[in-house]
Amino acid sequence: MRVAAHEPAGVVHTPEATIRMDSDKNGSWQTIESHDTSLRYRADYVVGSGTHAYGFITVLDGHLFQSPVAWYRNRDAYGLAPGFENIRDPDFTRPVTADCLFCHAGAFNPIAGTENQYASVPFSHLSIGCSRCHGPTASHLENPDASNIVNPAELAPAARDSICEQCHLKGVARVPNPGLRITDFVPGQPLEQTFTVYREQPPPGTQPSFRVISQAEQLALSLCKRASGNRMWCGTCHDPHVTPPDRVAWFRSRCLQCHAGTRFPASHPARSSNCIACHMPQKEAQDGGHTVFTDHRIQRRPDYSEDSPSGDITPWREPPPQFARRNLGIALIENGMERGVPARMVQGYRMLAEVQQEFPQDSDMYAALGNVLLIGRQYDEAAQAFALAVRYDPHSSSKEASLGAALASGGERSLAEQHLEKALQLDPLNLSAASLLLNVYRDTGENDKADQLARRFNSVLQTPAAHP
Repeated sequence: MRVAAHEPAGVVHTPEATIRMDSDKNGSWQTIESHDTSLRYRADYVVGSGTHAYGFITVLDGHLFQSPVAWYRNRDAYGLAPGFENIRDPDFTRPVTADCLFCHAGAFNPIAGTENQYASVPFSHLSIGCSRCHGPTASHLENPDASNIVNPAELAPAARDSICEQCHLKGVARVPNPGLRITDFVPGQPLEQTFTVYREQPPPGTQPSFRVISQAEQLALSLCKRASGNRMWCGTCHDPHVTPPDRVAWFRSRCLQCHAGTRFPASHPARSSNCIACHMPQKEAQDGGHTVFTDHRIQRRPDYSEDSPSGDITPWREPPPQFARRNLGIALIENGMERGVPARMVQGYRMLAEVQQEFPQDSDMYAALGNVLLIGRQYDEAAQAFALAVRYDPHSSSKEASLGAALASGGERSLAEQHLEKALQLDPLNLSAASLLLNVYRDTGENDKADQLARRFNSVLQTPAAHP
């Protein structure tokens, strides 16, 4: 993460929009032209190392939003950012949440209860710092000693691997334990003390989908890793403190640590060759935009076949037993909603219904139940679930908005209006709440309120157009 400077000029075209990038003495700008409207946004922050690509963040009224474009190093050009590839008419309204920033920034200051609002200084530290891998550093700085800082290499395997997996294992869902957030993870503990990562278990004889943030999953499939038991881990080959000047020589030396005595066939290239070029080739990830990533499966003969069909959702490592069905139920619902798989949502709903009494004040569980009921058009039941979610998390703008949506869908427009207005009190730039409330105002004939709300949001979202 860094502050945007004078970024390269360029242009990106989509079927319904054109986005132009330029810089002047006031900063770096991105202008989007769509439907006879031109809006100009400042690129405030750059996210990503630039090794493969980097994207942009713009700040609007204290809220962080993702730009729909990214710079791709292998093309030396702009393109649509990951997640925007199939959007015909992109915009600058995708929220940048704390979970998004967890792996991209050192320290940041989100405002509780909002989706993407931050303090006046959003980032305390832009770059990933020591604490991300070595834990809280205060006591170590007071008394520098190896005994009061986390050394990943000395941890038990699950805790050791968790330090890398916090950012290099996304899976298909990440579910925090009750009362926690993903950002509560502290190095030195297994991830599962904070959240559970869920992945798709591919059918027997097939490989899982190749994704950008799946290096840990790929490595676990490799014969090298499986043969080593728990000895091999990311730190076996990578030194996070050093960028090797000669990558080929560095990683060849890592390979030969184990394979110095291996008898290779006569057809094998010389031991001075590039091991990773053959056994860890670059491959295009299904969620990686216009770039390629190293395949960490370390295959004897690399497999270039297409991704396999999806399978069941399973935990990467089991969470504490008391949370197993609760966390899996939420994961099934989240993934089912994301991929449009009703059967998966129903499976998750039934699982949560079975354990609901064990978590009587679990706001996130009630919200998950409410989402399934809302999609299933069970509006009264959905409103009841979201009401419980709000009761046990009264400062959540998104849950207030969900309750308002359920009430509006069930015809309770007066109550819906109250909760949607509360959502905007908690987060003045909650776009989904504003859109719902605008419709409620129109439906109830409160056109003056609707016009006032539309003007307020347009003044924020279109303010950048006033800049030169």
